[in-house]
Amino acid sequence: LIIGVSLIFENGRTEEIRKSFAETDVLWNDARFFNEYAANASASECGILMEENGKLGDRIYSEGLKIEVYENANKLTDEILTEKKRYALLDLQFWENSISIKKKCGPQFSTVIYFYSQYNNTDNQKIEDKILLNFKQRCGPKTIYVTFPVDMDLSSINIVRSLYNVTEIPSVVIDEKTVLPGVVSMDELNGIVHCW
Repeated sequence: LIIGVSLIFENGRTEEIRKSFAETDVLWNDARFFNEYAANASASECGILMEENGKLGDRIYSEGLKIEVYENANKLTDEILTEKKRYALLDLQFWENSISIKKKCGPQFSTVIYFYSQYNNTDNQKIEDKILLNFKQRCGPKTIYVTFPVDMDLSSINIVRSLYNVTEIPSVVIDEKTVLPGVVSMDELNGIVHCW
């Protein structure tokens, strides 16, 4: 009986993960088409671009929270690892969309990229996780916050890491120009981004 209940529970969790895969696919395609539209939009459409990019970012963040729940409930299964990779690539597309909007509409927000390790969650990384989450919550739409795992064998993230010469993990890159290795405080972040 216990084995049967465990199998039912595990099958339910697997089904939830499959639904999450489907939602990530929808978000991925939405982000991709958004980028194509934004590239051809006129400056008069900046308001709608900003608004919809914010909504897209919120939906992507919600998917990330679901993945964290699965990750905390299970050991790191192959399905969850695959979903985390898909999520990282979705974040990368969202970041590219945001850069396109900044080029077209002016710097109405800052981008904050967090490079972290999936497999080596050090004390410094745990501290930086909390700082960046608090910073994003405090700044709200004034910042676009994306996270890139450096050790999941994703070529596109490896290229971005190399472009910004990120050698220490954790590290933060702000507005595609300022690289801050190690633990970065709220005050240091705000000194560059000026949220408050």
